[in-house]
Amino acid sequence: MSNPQPFLGLASDAAEAGDFTFSSLVSSIQTDESRHAQIGGPALQILIKNGHKEKAQNLVDVAIARTWRLFCLLTGTAMDYATPLEHRKQSFKEFMQEWIVNQFERSLLDLGLDLPWYWDQMIHEFDYQHHAYQMGIWFWRPTLWFNVAAGVTPDCRDWLEEKYPGWNDTFGQAWDVIIDNLVNGRMEKTYPETLPIVCNMSQIPICAIPGKGWNVKDYPLDYQGRTYHFNSEIDRWVFQQDPLRYRDHMTLVDRFLAGKILPPDLMGALQYMNLAPGEIGDDAHGYKWVDEYRRKPEAKAA
Repeated sequence: MSNPQPFLGLASDAAEAGDFTFSSLVSSIQTDESRHAQIGGPALQILIKNGHKEKAQNLVDVAIARTWRLFCLLTGTAMDYATPLEHRKQSFKEFMQEWIVNQFERSLLDLGLDLPWYWDQMIHEFDYQHHAYQMGIWFWRPTLWFNVAAGVTPDCRDWLEEKYPGWNDTFGQAWDVIIDNLVNGRMEKTYPETLPIVCNMSQIPICAIPGKGWNVKDYPLDYQGRTYHFNSEIDRWVFQQDPLRYRDHMTLVDRFLAGKILPPDLMGALQYMNLAPGEIGDDAHGYKWVDEYRRKPEAKAA
């Protein structure tokens, strides 16, 4: 059940920016994806018609869960942080509600399937999960091969607070610490010293909502003598559907803790990933956005 909508959006944005070559390229890719998208519905109908509705439901539930996590990381952070404020036409949450939730709800019910058991929990994650991922990719920017846009100028924060009421009291407070360190020349405090705990399903750091109380929760699972760690009940459930497929993979952090990455610190991890100085990620705008806070210290969350 592929969704060609993101390709249409990319093509439209590229054309609006004047990059007609990229617009044409993405439009061409979209036509191919549209063909793929036509396979999902009929395949599920065949399974249901032949008495395999439970199998069809399981396939859909697993696919949406895994796709959501990746989509949240890539599209969520791009829409709400990397996109210049003047070009943000809607928030990631609004996009998900309009183009994904409404469309998939109709499609699944029309096929005779149920909504995934975790549907409401996934929708709840629209409010916070990609904000946590954004903070993670910026803080662990040395482990990336590209520069990350922080996307938290005073005006951007006003927009985030409008779209996600309470953002300033949660993620905003965590960004305040980063901003204070940058404003006062404590750059070293904005870099990690080690690696985060990573979900054994998504390979993305386990995270949650910051604020007055830090509520990050691990969802562990003991399987054949090994403890696996997950970001949510959803990720753990996906693993349980096919543990033989996932059990032997070691995340980067698993290798770190097993002594396969030496020295056991950030520099050892960068060497393991072959990221040398000059190749590692940094702030996409050279920290120019911090100047606004130097001029207006009161611009942070009240």
